[in-house]
Amino acid sequence: MPIALPRIDPARCTGCGWCIAVCPPHVLSLQVVQWKKRSVLDDTGGCTGCAQCAVRCPFGAIRMHKVQPPDSSSSTRELDRYSP
Repeated sequence: MPIALPRIDPARCTGCGWCIAVCPPHVLSLQVVQWKKRSVLDDTGGCTGCAQCAVRCPFGAIRMHKVQPPDSSSSTRELDRYSP
């Protein structure tokens, strides 16, 4: 089942921080990129895909894009390999 992750357009992001304030899992941060503050997604695995950041952005710099989640069955098989 696909999930959505925010994609931040650096040309439109002003570094205002509104997206960071509304992010429930707190996976966004402000970083200096090419001498300008920009919002950055720090933890793709922690993002819930709620899209509150995209809704709140007053500059339309954030759009949600569907991505395929990692195959959980292969992760389970990998863990089983190390079980006693």
